[in-house]
Amino acid sequence: MCSVDDCDRPHKARGYCAAHYKRFLLHGSPLPDRPIRESDGNGHISHGYRQIPVPRELRPLVRGVTKFGEHRLVMALHIGRPLRADEVVHHRNGDRTDNRIENLELWSISHPKGQRVVDLIAFSVEILHRYKAEVGSWVMDLATSDNAARR
Repeated sequence: MCSVDDCDRPHKARGYCAAHYKRFLLHGSPLPDRPIRESDGNGHISHGYRQIPVPRELRPLVRGVTKFGEHRLVMALHIGRPLRADEVVHHRNGDRTDNRIENLELWSISHPKGQRVVDLIAFSVEILHRYKAEVGSWVMDLATSDNAARR
């Protein structure tokens, strides 16, 4: 058995199981305080996020990949389209395994390179048009009425 306390995996080399031995080779230590990724056959936790196998019928939402972050799949299903490269899914309560839609927010990490007013206005118009399907036409109405009120 592995020589790391509380690890019941079979010994592979230098007294460590395969996972602890790999850590030893990469880091010079088996890093016994870090949990080993566990799989229940229906996905696994990686970097705190649950990764799951994607059923064939849902693969168009994840650009054809077979394993995907559950939080990103839940959001793609919710909005009815694949996520863009500049979109991330934020967990409101900070628990990366709580993938209920009520706990998830769609964030954009896209932003203009410059901060000139002209750049910000152009970016704002682009964002309004990009997300009008998700939030409804009221956003466009709000932007139009707000601009009219400022004139």
